[in-house]
Amino acid sequence: MQLSDNVSPLQTQTLWPSEGTGTGAVRLLAPYDALFREGDDTVAFYEILSGAVRAYKIFPDGRRQIVAFAFPGDIVGFGHGDTYRFDCDSLTTTRVRVIHKLSLLRAMRDRPELAEKLLEVARGEVETLQDLSLLLCRKTAIERIASFLLTMARKSADPASGERLPLPMCRADIADYLGLTIETVSRNMTRLRSLRIIDLPDRGSFQVRSLERLRQLAECDGNSH
Repeated sequence: MQLSDNVSPLQTQTLWPSEGTGTGAVRLLAPYDALFREGDDTVAFYEILSGAVRAYKIFPDGRRQIVAFAFPGDIVGFGHGDTYRFDCDSLTTTRVRVIHKLSLLRAMRDRPELAEKLLEVARGEVETLQDLSLLLCRKTAIERIASFLLTMARKSADPASGERLPLPMCRADIADYLGLTIETVSRNMTRLRSLRIIDLPDRGSFQVRSLERLRQLAECDGNSH
């Protein structure tokens, strides 16, 4: 699972093993349906075909930390051990392809290209966690939000086109991912709009008005504040 554009979507139609209605089967999730729960046995990985999911940890005191969002082309569940370490559910109506763990491990022995693709997935997860660590430890609130929106914008073929870009998560989700309060997220989103860096046409989308200024903020260029 990732929130970066470093790993290309995987061509699972030709790479992943097929096993009747098991591996290769497609599941349809309604918004907020659970894909898996923390502590469940890790029996499968899932490729996101459409929609979006979030992975998160609920602490004993009720606080929540979102650790990743995943979008079409991403694989979720891969970076876990024998049991899933986080909860994962859908943000929107979402389609996922089931990749059974045992079937995949058997196929890797015969098809080295599968191992290479899984190494790409693992690399993407490590990079995402490293980026999240830097974001939470060193960046200001507006820099965190700019980094997040820049990542979302780069999922578009032309983020500078001015077209509406999807933002399927709510402000609370963004806050719990970036380690901020909902009020701080809302205030700084409004600030980015007042600076004419983005537009917020509705709650589920945004538009980039100045990709360069958004990038400068994300990269902690103090002259852009």
